[in-house]
Amino acid sequence: MAMKRYLHQITADEAVAIITSVPPHSSSRRLPVVHAVGHRLAESLYAQYSVPEVPVSAMDGFAVRSSETVGAGDQTPIHLREFARLNTGNVIPKEFDAVVRVEDVWFDGEDPNTITVRKSVNPGTNVRAAGEDIKKGQLILPAGAVIRPFDVGAIASYGITHVSVSRVSVGILPTGTELILPGERPQPGQVVESNTTMAEAYLREFGVDVVRYPPVVDNPVLIRGALERVLAENDIAIVSAGSSAGTKDFTASVIAEMGKLLFHGVAMKPAKPAMFGVIEGKPVFGLPGYPLSAQTVLRVFVRALLEKWGWTGPAEEFVQVQLGDSISSEGGIDEFSLHAAARVGDRYVVIPQSRGASVQMTGVRSNVVIRIPHGVEGFEAGDEVPALLTVPREELDRTVLIAGVYDPVLDVLAETAMKAGIRVRTGNFSGLSGLLLLVKNCCHAVCITDERDLAVLGDMRVSIRPLGGKEKSAVRLVCREEMAEDPLMQRLFAALDSAGFRSR
Repeated sequence: MAMKRYLHQITADEAVAIITSVPPHSSSRRLPVVHAVGHRLAESLYAQYSVPEVPVSAMDGFAVRSSETVGAGDQTPIHLREFARLNTGNVIPKEFDAVVRVEDVWFDGEDPNTITVRKSVNPGTNVRAAGEDIKKGQLILPAGAVIRPFDVGAIASYGITHVSVSRVSVGILPTGTELILPGERPQPGQVVESNTTMAEAYLREFGVDVVRYPPVVDNPVLIRGALERVLAENDIAIVSAGSSAGTKDFTASVIAEMGKLLFHGVAMKPAKPAMFGVIEGKPVFGLPGYPLSAQTVLRVFVRALLEKWGWTGPAEEFVQVQLGDSISSEGGIDEFSLHAAARVGDRYVVIPQSRGASVQMTGVRSNVVIRIPHGVEGFEAGDEVPALLTVPREELDRTVLIAGVYDPVLDVLAETAMKAGIRVRTGNFSGLSGLLLLVKNCCHAVCITDERDLAVLGDMRVSIRPLGGKEKSAVRLVCREEMAEDPLMQRLFAALDSAGFRSR
């Protein structure tokens, strides 16, 4: 059988241009106002009546004729026998045109029918005019606006109980004979179907509807039938797995048969097998099976389409980070490299993670993504480069980076530190290479098991603390002596010395 190849790879930027050229496709639905928070209006909202509909009092006080208060003052009090006692919001009788605040009024002796005012008022004083808030037929919110929680009360006040909201539905179809459902323990050769769960969680942050369909085995006829259903019920389709170049990867051929396959293969890493097509005007993405590849397609391609269509997800924020190690790339691709970042001193630094697209824990351990652009062969150690945050920025200021070897005691430390508000992130699983990062001041500490590696530090003054672990005499945490005085490290050491840590 002839082997498939990605003969016509395009760049990531070219792929985004193709994807975002597809015209928006959406529908709408009616929702009660209280259930419409976070949704985008499909139709503009207009007030059903004026608010208030007639003049009402803006204060507790007395409705009067303003002309009868002219000249009133402390030395020239005016006595009025025609007035109306009002509370805030009461309708003002037609014969009156102003309200005197209750604190500016005195009763004349024991006569309840006479009030004394020592301050003149103008027409309209302390009066909410008809339509002051909004007039009948006036625009409340335009189509396309996202309804916020505090908009709901106003919308209801203006006579609206239900609204028409835009709806974009994304259908996700997992494929693969080897797939089993989450909760089942995989046997050799089986894979837990987790990509679509991750995809649903990510896409819901954009306010779109997401429908996940049952897995389909690797059979082109069955895949086609399932995809027809997905497209009939949704505005966007995502086919998970089946996009690579294996003998059982049928997604590309099915898309090409049903519509138009616009690209298959992108010069990027991870996610080189990514594909995209259009069937009856609806976009169809081919999501690679490797978890980090699937995440990259969602973050770079699916996000681009949704934002072009007006659906905004979590804001993307970048920080400048300093590299402790060089990062190489093939040069002819866009590479998205995952790292763990934190503040060390007055700058943000990163330690590398595994670059394997199938290693899901790389995504868990990392908190930034560094893009090596097409045409760039990499970055050198010491370079400052932009990094996309995948966590709130403030988390970097309470993150401790521990490079070096892995020992289960680090898991106990991470759990204990989290209770103290400290996030521990690890990486670079070599004691010697971790110590080289420490020399460059590009991590907080290093976990070692062989103290002979300390020779690489030369005359650097360090603080060494035992961690315990499987080899209690060998596992050590090493940090710069001055870093040991850092308030964040002091809190980490307190966690190390706590009974909760030692008892584990």
